[in-house]
Parts: sequence; structure tokens; C-alpha cells
Amino acid sequence: MTKHLVVCIDTLITLPPLNFDYDLTEYPSTTPEDLPSRIKDATIVVTNTTPVTKKKNHLNRPEPPAHSVTAAKARNVIVSHVPAQSAASVSEHAFALYFALRRNILPLHALTLDGKTWAGDNMLHKHFAHPPRTNAEETLVVVGYGAIGKNVAAIGSALGMRVLVAERKGAGSVREGRTGFEECLKEGTVFVVVVPSSSDGSTKDMFARREFEVMNESAVIVNAGRGGAINESDLVEALKSKQIGGAATDVYENEPATKENCPLLDPMIPNLVLTPHIAWFSSSTIKNTVAMAKANLEAFAAGKPQNVVQ
Repeated sequence: MTKHLVVCIDTLITLPPLNFDYDLTEYPSTTPEDLPSRIKDATIVVTNTTPVTKKKNHLNRPEPPAHSVTAAKARNVIVSHVPAQSAASVSEHAFALYFALRRNILPLHALTLDGKTWAGDNMLHKHFAHPPRTNAEETLVVVGYGAIGKNVAAIGSALGMRVLVAERKGAGSVREGRTGFEECLKEGTVFVVVVPSSSDGSTKDMFARREFEVMNESAVIVNAGRGGAINESDLVEALKSKQIGGAATDVYENEPATKENCPLLDPMIPNLVLTPHIAWFSSSTIKNTVAMAKANLEAFAAGKPQNVVQ
């Protein structure tokens, strides 16, 4: 029986005991320069955010980027991922962003903290472009109806929102339980986008200038799925011209987002809330990841890989 060398190249999780013979090496983080020497003898590599592009071994990560999967296939590497482990965390973070937008939390926090504005002018409602809707007045459009999208819809319903599940953009027919994408653009007041990246480009720029022109001027949009689903440059223009009421995102077309690669990182853009791709992080995500990583690795060692990325 093979004795495996398991190498964790970034330690989001601590692996529990596994049911096969192995040695374990763990690193808090790994640079591209250190990567080759650290994994050269590994039979199993566990990674969270560190890309692995070429090596004959087993990869385990939440959702591997396409370039890693392509390189793996070329070398007969089995790539497993940990599906839906953060559904609760991401969907709740999406609503945290929604409430921050709708209730103008960040500007009002700064206004209160300065200790002067409130004392000098008690007409604070004028700091809202529109009176904020209550949940019962909102029409929530869920864009992407996987595990996260289903959780988003459930939370929206529990809050008293009218919930629409958007059909795929450009679809020739509308499935039962879905609403046509174009109708959603007109009806929605809150859009939560949780679509994954797609190899065929079908989720790229789902929301761009034309979509913003159709949307309600008080609508807010939250992206907690993958960067690129919302055209960042067009979103900046829509916010500056007040075509829509606000936007929030946890994901970016280029990550990590910097002033050089992301037009959203401009403090002059109004009604915009940003977080650094952290929606996934929660105690439940860690627990789910540990359990699924253990199951994936033991299945691989037993010759029955599961959750394999195709």
C-alpha cells in the first residue's frame, strides 16, 4: 500500500487524522518561488488560495481556477474540490452588504463619528438619495441558483421580500419557478449575483451598461459569486450617474484588487461597499471544509476520487 506525502501549502484548515498511511507537512503560506520545492515529492497537495499549475499530484481546493485544472489534466492529475462548503456564510455576507447599502450604514457611521455633522444639522434623512425600502417592499432577484442562490432566496423569503429567481441571460425559454432575465431587470429592487465562473464565458459581463440602464434607479446590486459577472467600469459609470441606487461586491475581476487593476477602488464612487473576497469565511465554512477535505482525501487514497473537477 502506498504511503502518501500530504503537503498543505496554506493552512486555512488543520487536517484531522486520515484513514490511510501518510506523512503530513503543513505550511502557513507558500510563495510561487517556494512552491516547486515544497510539492515536488508530494502525492497529495491541499491548497486553499495558493495556485498550483503543474505537478503530478492530487489537488484539493474549494474551487480551482480553470488554468490549474487545465494544467492538471495535461499531467493526469486528479483535482477535487470542496463544493458548497460556504453557502451559508456567503449568502449571509451578501445580506450584510445589502443592509449596509440600503441603510447607508458606512456614510452614517462616518457622519456620527465626526461628532459635528449631527449636532449641526438634524435633518439626516437628506443623506439618503431615496427613502430606504423595508424588506416587505423589496423584490429580490437571485442570479445563480446553486446552493448559495437557494440559501439567498430562503433568507429573502424569511425577511418578507418578494423573491424572483432569474433565468439564464439569453435563454430561449423560461423554466418553471424562474423568471425571465429581462423581466427581472425591470422588476428587481435588490439583485444578489452568485453565479460561478464559466468556461464558456456565459457569466461574464452579465450586468453591464445596458442592464443598468433598464434597472430601477433605486435598485442595489450585490455580487458575492465571482468577479467578472458585473462589468466593473460600467458599474462605476452607473453609480456616478445615479442610474442605480448602489452596489456592493466581495469579488473582483482581478484579485487581489489594487488601484492599478480595479476601477472600483476609488473613494469618490458613491453608494459602493467593498469587501476583500472574505464572504466565505465563517466557523461553519471551516467545519464543512475540514469534513469534506477529509472525505475527498480518503476517497482518493482508496482509489475512488470524489468531487472531481472535470
